[in-house]
Amino acid sequence: MQPDSQSVERRFSFYPSPAEIDAWADKLLGRSKEMTVEAAFCDCNPIRLTFGNSPNTLVNRYVRFTHANGHAFYGYWQPAHKTPAPLLINLPGYGSSVSLHPQVNDDGYHILHISPLGYVEPEMVHQELALEDGNWPVLHNTAMGLADGYEDWLCDCLLAVRWALGQPGVMRERISLFGTSQGGGGSLLLASLLGKRIRCVCADLPFLTAFPLTGLQGDAYGILQKAAVTVPEREFWNRLGYVDTISHVHRLQVPVMLSAGGKDIVCPPETVEYLFERLNCTKQLTYLQQGVHTHSRESMYLFRAWLQLFA
Repeated sequence: MQPDSQSVERRFSFYPSPAEIDAWADKLLGRSKEMTVEAAFCDCNPIRLTFGNSPNTLVNRYVRFTHANGHAFYGYWQPAHKTPAPLLINLPGYGSSVSLHPQVNDDGYHILHISPLGYVEPEMVHQELALEDGNWPVLHNTAMGLADGYEDWLCDCLLAVRWALGQPGVMRERISLFGTSQGGGGSLLLASLLGKRIRCVCADLPFLTAFPLTGLQGDAYGILQKAAVTVPEREFWNRLGYVDTISHVHRLQVPVMLSAGGKDIVCPPETVEYLFERLNCTKQLTYLQQGVHTHSRESMYLFRAWLQLFA
């Protein structure tokens, strides 16, 4: 059951102010600058084709990022064929799988896919880190005020971006972000943190958007139901407010592409439309009437067109 307008308004009233969001962003940036991470290319290559040929597989490499405390997470590096070239950062959906985009890579971009928090390795999924219901804990931990929530997720992203900017042939002044679902919402949050360093964002079916509108229903927002009955209401919604893309619209001044699916019951289209209405930047919303919650061929065309315009 969807919440009534008064309930929605009350929950949004618990959200942090723009000034508090700015302070939070400054804190995360400062924290990431104080952190060090070692990065090393991996010898393993789990991408195996029994039919056909993928010559880029010989060039693309997994990267292991290791914190000083031993925590590790992974990225997948797709260098551009010709350099110098712009840098694209791709963030994962909630399943944390790494998505390969050879078409975008062949358009002339370096691409770094980031899988924060170490849920997935090249040849292993750490299912022991999941919640009892099988979902990853990052959203639940955020609402509960625990470690390994979205602050840590975003710090991993910032550290990986810093590494990518140091790679040969990368145009440091041309960084763009893209992703589907959590990858879309996370791209908007990361763009908020990095500000004018970002050229554009492609947020396909973005998760982490307008939590109060969702009724905490569905396979994604429903992850919050346990925390909602555990954490005091004001504290619960305030914590979510920091990682809601709605709270960051005043910081998003770069071109933003959004998409919504008419049959998306995971990240409902009304949440994306709510975000679109509040953005004050160059923006586009594509409403796919038959769209369900998945990365699609339409997504790929939208990504590539937006990147050609602005990246």
